[in-house]
Amino acid sequence: MCAYVFLVYVILMYLYIHTFYYLKKAELTGCFNPRKVNLKFMEFFQLLEIIALTMTIMFLPYFVKNKKKTGSVALIVSLVVLAINMFMALNVYNFYSELKYCSIMSTWNKWWLYTEGIMAAISSVRGLLSIALFLLVLFKIIKIKK
Repeated sequence: MCAYVFLVYVILMYLYIHTFYYLKKAELTGCFNPRKVNLKFMEFFQLLEIIALTMTIMFLPYFVKNKKKTGSVALIVSLVVLAINMFMALNVYNFYSELKYCSIMSTWNKWWLYTEGIMAAISSVRGLLSIALFLLVLFKIIKIKK
């Protein structure tokens, strides 16, 4: 199993690093309106993905051994991740609409970036639905106690 995890890690690192450099090239083309597409944030998102993936691989045995619940810290981290995913999904959508007029549109990296945007959007919707469900249950409990 360890060899498969390492293989997936190498493949994902390749994709994230090449997408990071693709975004650097996109920044140099000047094709994108900085008010619509925040390429710096998208580069930052790629670096976050690289760091998070590396930390997950490094500390996975520790997390599996020590299953502790952290409560409010987990909630705050989840909300920050939700906000980052929502902003990434919005940026990828704007990137898609602006890319039609750019010279770098024929590279494969855009498809990986679109996939990341779709995954970020799905994660955002899932997070928003989870928050809505939590609030509905919370209000139902409060209503029952009154």
